[in-house]
Amino acid sequence: MGSERRAHEAAPLPIQQCTIRIDKEDIKFSAGHFTLFADGARERLHGHNFKVAAVISTRVTAHGMAFDYNIIKRVLRALCEELDEYVLIPTQAPSLAISTVGRSVVIVFGEDEFRLPVDDVRLLPIRNTTVEELAAYLLNRLAGQEAWSARWGVTEIALEVSSGPGQSAQCRWRSVGA
Repeated sequence: MGSERRAHEAAPLPIQQCTIRIDKEDIKFSAGHFTLFADGARERLHGHNFKVAAVISTRVTAHGMAFDYNIIKRVLRALCEELDEYVLIPTQAPSLAISTVGRSVVIVFGEDEFRLPVDDVRLLPIRNTTVEELAAYLLNRLAGQEAWSARWGVTEIALEVSSGPGQSAQCRWRSVGA
């Protein structure tokens, strides 16, 4: 029978699109923050246990697998580790004045001044420490790690950050050709 197909063997499926969700319990970070509101007010400094998940649209090739999920999980865990147990401060917030004095980061908001140990702070290039901005920040970091569309045929990545049950934001990256 050499190259002939047996009657019970199906022809291989053509390349197809698939959506894969990576949502592991250990892809998370705990951080302190305060949200700045449009009316000029701010929340009190507090913390959350943030959860991160990714949804990836890609092709399933003839071997029946899109890519090694462990690659995404490692990158997401590393990104979360960079934020874990820090106070997150948005450097692009026009209402904040941020400086370093000795071993302290000084954050001024109106008449309020926060003086925090430099080793306890992550200054992030975002406008506000909201789930929306954190999702966009992490998505940009994730998308910058790989040549997604060329390497794995990824057409879209949606990254979601949750600050607790029932409250999350999701941002999307799309391949130029998608």
